[in-house]
Amino acid sequence: MVYYIRFLKTPRTQIVKPGLVSVSTLISITTDLGDAFLAEDVVLQAQLIDGTDINTKSNVLQESIFNWEAGKRELSISIGPVRVGSKISKVVLAIGPKTSSATLYTDLSNSRNVPLVISGWSAPFSIAQNAPAEKLIERRFILQDTRLRIWEETGNNIARHIWDAALAAIICLQDTINSSGECSMPRLQSRLRTKGKLQVIELGSGCGVVGIALAQILSNCSVTLTDLAEVDDIMTRNLQLSAPGSSTRFKVLDWEEELDADILQEPIDLVLVSDCTYNADSLPALVKTLDRLVQSSPEAVVLVSLKRRHESEAVFFDLMRQSALVVMEEAVHTLPAPYLDEDRIEMYIFARNKSSQSN
Repeated sequence: MVYYIRFLKTPRTQIVKPGLVSVSTLISITTDLGDAFLAEDVVLQAQLIDGTDINTKSNVLQESIFNWEAGKRELSISIGPVRVGSKISKVVLAIGPKTSSATLYTDLSNSRNVPLVISGWSAPFSIAQNAPAEKLIERRFILQDTRLRIWEETGNNIARHIWDAALAAIICLQDTINSSGECSMPRLQSRLRTKGKLQVIELGSGCGVVGIALAQILSNCSVTLTDLAEVDDIMTRNLQLSAPGSSTRFKVLDWEEELDADILQEPIDLVLVSDCTYNADSLPALVKTLDRLVQSSPEAVVLVSLKRRHESEAVFFDLMRQSALVVMEEAVHTLPAPYLDEDRIEMYIFARNKSSQSN
């Protein structure tokens, strides 16, 4: 399992004297669920960046090194005093594992490059006295052919966070699209390499990281991201941050309710489901929604990315079989875990069992 830098207290400034400021924050390093802390020593690098214009190349004002020690639950970070010019009105604090690279971006180009600790960037915040940053944290990723920026919330609502299986799904999609040799998921590869317009819908999108990544990777891809209304704010922010030219939209979708006709306007080629099987109570509604989507688009395939957290998730596969949605392909992608171990993320391609359908 990878670990994520999180702000327990978002960064804020303190004016030492005119033109000279310090920035402080309190962080933790936890799993995607926030249920365990990193129990391994890690050297961290903090960068204070000019955040006046987020569209310009980052201008690092000051860097500092900090040590996260095994057994810690939190770590105070303080950087400065640093002199800021009159043209700088906002700053950003970035924190990540120290590497030989000047950038703190997380490499998601393949499984081998993923670090144990995922870096985080604060929202731009004013250098005015004691001004805190918004309760958000940004993740920045290097993909094979593009870069991806995604906001999360700093609170405990798991719907607005990135989960491990989402990162593995992005790696799986890239590998499948770009593989030049034998592919473990040829049906998915054929679908992703289609020459025409690719219509994709993602269920339980959360922050939208998987769907937005795919829309940036494939120029012929149109992605509808769906989730409950509670993710609307974070989703809107992330759609605004996505690469120009990528085709994405967000629709509210409750699995307990009927599908909106707007979602079914065009035949769906691919359905994305990432880390949505952890809650056994919601599985019947999830499978019912998948069944309705495939009924409306019989040629659709479903990519399910999951990290098994408890035995009850096996019910998902039983419910899918009962709906004549069967596993056509499967693969495993790994993410790093402490002490050089690996975490297995399972990938499945489901499609309609046409023999059952004809019976």
